[in-house]
Amino acid sequence: MKYLKAPLFLVVIMFFSVKVEMAHWDEINLVSYSDSGIILDIRPTPPPLSSSSSRAHIPLNPRTWRNILYGLMHTNIPCINTLQSLYMCQEKPIVYGILNQIKRKKGKEGFPLIDQTYYPNWRSMTFSSYFPLVAKIGTAHAGFGKMKVANESELEDFRSVVALQDKYCTGEPLIKWDYDFRIQKIGSHYRAFRRFSSNWKGKGMNQHDEDIEVTEKYKSWIDEASKIMNMDICALDGVHSTDDDQEYIIELNDSAIGLVGRHQAEDLDHIRALVLARMQSVFSPSSSSSSSSSSSSPSPSSTEDEIAKLQEQITALKFELAKAKSPASPPSEKVKKEEKKKFE
Repeated sequence: MKYLKAPLFLVVIMFFSVKVEMAHWDEINLVSYSDSGIILDIRPTPPPLSSSSSRAHIPLNPRTWRNILYGLMHTNIPCINTLQSLYMCQEKPIVYGILNQIKRKKGKEGFPLIDQTYYPNWRSMTFSSYFPLVAKIGTAHAGFGKMKVANESELEDFRSVVALQDKYCTGEPLIKWDYDFRIQKIGSHYRAFRRFSSNWKGKGMNQHDEDIEVTEKYKSWIDEASKIMNMDICALDGVHSTDDDQEYIIELNDSAIGLVGRHQAEDLDHIRALVLARMQSVFSPSSSSSSSSSSSSPSPSSTEDEIAKLQEQITALKFELAKAKSPASPPSEKVKKEEKKKFE
């Protein structure tokens, strides 16, 4: 959260002193009490609202920090994204199952989520409905734990590898693609990118990307996904098939999306405004009076109104500061005479 500026917090949050801290999961320790809240140490203590931009589980690291996540959930710390969505994003099959609800409601044309088969263990991997396929072990990122399987024989080889892992795996049709795409949403701000690479995983040193238009189709996809997952910051990834000229959604990423360098400064401003608006909503006196009838984590649809109100407050404050700094005008002759009469 180093992109947040403390002076701006001092202005917006009713002149409370707010200190912003940034920490990795392994730097956090906590104790959560049901009656008195949380004692949290990250060398030093962070503010009471967190913006999570990293995962609590890294598959290539034997350590896991999910117990810290559970502690934050135990004490109901407000968070962007919500801690509930962060918890669900720890395992990709859970996210896929939720996205599949949108596909069933909208249909394949309205929400073209790729088909997928889930295997809880290696014993269930007796056959596949399609070849070639992309087989993935557990929940991993950046292309790890993923390989192409062309036929039954290769599936049997892959099955023998999965047998040595205490993990589930998934299978998806291998799509011949010429580009992959990403639809990014930060609050009410949208971006879309198209990426080209010679690597079938979309990785490699020769990859390059470009900005593309955020079409109504893209906007509807990311809005549906962010709404059902209750996310303010997220990104949908997909590929364009050269076989049928269709685009397919592959996965949804939470707040750990990674910002594109050329837009990083602007996107960090969007994130800062989003966090400030949410803090204003959660911690302002007006929010406490309505907390009994509304959730402490407003839905993403309210973010645009919150930011607009925040901008109005900043504008009003700037006006008052400018007024205070301007030199006072000298008293008129009439005022001088009236003041003189008071002392006669």
